[in-house]
Amino acid sequence: MIQSRRLLDLLARRRDAGLLLIAMLTMAFLLGVLEYLHLSHQFERDLQTGADIVGRTASAAVVFDSPREAAEILKAFAAMPDVSGARLQRPDGSMFAAYAREAQAPGWLQRHGGQVQVGVDVLANGAAVARLALTADRGATWATLLSMLGGLLGIMGVALAVTGLISRRLHAAVRDAEDRTHFLAHHDSLTGLVNRATFTQALESTVEQAQAGGAPALLLCLDVDNFKLVNDTHGHAAGDQALIAVADRLRALVRDGDPVARLGGDEFAVLLAGDRCEDAALRIVQGLLETFPRRPIGPSHQRLGLSIGIARVPGDARTAADAMHCADVALYQAKRDGKGRHVFYSAALGDVQRQRLHLQLELRQALANGQLQLAYQPIFDVAGRLCSLEALARWQHPEVGWIPPGEFIPVAEEYGLIVELGLALMTRARQDIDTWRARGLAAVPVALNVSALQLRTEDDRQRFLAHLATLRFQPHEVEFELTESVVFEDLHNPDSILVHLQSMGFTLSIDDFGTGYSSLAYLRRMRCRKLKIDRSFVRDIHIDKDNALMVESIMRVAHSLGMLVVAEGVEKPAEQGCLAALGCDLYQGFGLARPQGADAIEGLLGQHRADRPPVTMIEADLAH
Repeated sequence: MIQSRRLLDLLARRRDAGLLLIAMLTMAFLLGVLEYLHLSHQFERDLQTGADIVGRTASAAVVFDSPREAAEILKAFAAMPDVSGARLQRPDGSMFAAYAREAQAPGWLQRHGGQVQVGVDVLANGAAVARLALTADRGATWATLLSMLGGLLGIMGVALAVTGLISRRLHAAVRDAEDRTHFLAHHDSLTGLVNRATFTQALESTVEQAQAGGAPALLLCLDVDNFKLVNDTHGHAAGDQALIAVADRLRALVRDGDPVARLGGDEFAVLLAGDRCEDAALRIVQGLLETFPRRPIGPSHQRLGLSIGIARVPGDARTAADAMHCADVALYQAKRDGKGRHVFYSAALGDVQRQRLHLQLELRQALANGQLQLAYQPIFDVAGRLCSLEALARWQHPEVGWIPPGEFIPVAEEYGLIVELGLALMTRARQDIDTWRARGLAAVPVALNVSALQLRTEDDRQRFLAHLATLRFQPHEVEFELTESVVFEDLHNPDSILVHLQSMGFTLSIDDFGTGYSSLAYLRRMRCRKLKIDRSFVRDIHIDKDNALMVESIMRVAHSLGMLVVAEGVEKPAEQGCLAALGCDLYQGFGLARPQGADAIEGLLGQHRADRPPVTMIEADLAH
């Protein structure tokens, strides 16, 4: 297609050059005709002028009948090289005197240029006494004309060459622009892979062939794990390098002719067709999953991981849209299973996805009907005194009953309901705190969990702050628990919401420390009030020396930064005793108290001393 377009461009350029040449030659011809007429008129007028001058001089010789003197006068025409002869005749037509140029070998122009004759009357006292006739060659006129035409054609030739060069370059630029436009219409500009639209066409064709009894196919959907982290920590240039690295590795692994696409963002797809496509898919998967966790990308040396979902055609899907859906479901399952792996689609996965889709519809209805509630788990100090409560989401479905948060919170995150869920739970916390105060109970700070997805966009951050202001929460009423990912991502935001919350006096806690980035540099920058050690480090700490050593190190760092340490998941007295010996400040877990509803927790709040001062807080300094 490109070759035929270039051939048409060549023919068009030659056609344009031919038309331009014809136009120039036509112009040169018209200019030549006009110039010839002008030169002929000028030549004849010059001859006429010369004849008048010589005729007036020769009139006396005619009056005094002196042919010899007249002949001498006629020799003046020797100064006019174009005049070949002159005749002075009496009124009766007889020759009085004549002049003839000496015979010379005539040139080509003299032989073929033609001649012109001019005659004037010779007057004496107003009466014609003779007639002077001149014969002249047009060779000089033609020489001047040809010289002019030669220069004109030379100029036109140069102009034609320059125009042709410019035209060629313009055509090349237009052709390159068209090729680029055609390329961008079918390919991704960053990686050079085909784009979603082109890949979808190839997928539709492959599915149709497979449905008609052709070779089976496999669709692989790939996603870069934690890609947002690459952009946030190393910049978009590093993110682009990562995407290019994935694209290059895919090109190197696939067979010639297998479509590879960047679907958008950090999503890629590969289509494999043929009887041995499953072997090819496993080879590609193995090559990708083994390479990227070990290979550093770009100057930042970021190490990438990939998650891959695979769908069989026509085994799993009978349309291109269904194939993409099945591969996406398998990809999502690979993410849920821990990332950095591949998952084949199955009917069971499809059932799970349909259940999740149904659950998100139910969750939307629950948010609209106010079915979400909060359970509160106490947090104690080393002396067993109540210090705060952690608010935990609960959903009591009117038909199914209690739905575990491990089921509906991931669904809320997947289907974009986590922001609405967080705002609804903040409202519920406000209602519960107001109820406790109205009943004269001494409330302690309530810790609200904040997901990274709740603060991902500027609009979400503004909604969060606006809702916080609407509910009129005070720093002694609530504090916020943040995962390490929230802290890590928000610190790179110029409008950090965490800085804003701290400036308002709210206590911030880093939740599940040790399961994410665990960067001491970010601890120093953030200076949160509390640090919560994940339950995986607390479990059997009294017999696991490695865990004990790690927890002790974390405590020392936290205490040196002025942070209180909270141990999560305390279930055994021996665990609590070991933590106390290491210097832990606060404790939370089933071994101390289970989460309870707002009404059930009132008994514990009633036992809390109303005159007990609130937990002290320190100011955060994010500039150091």
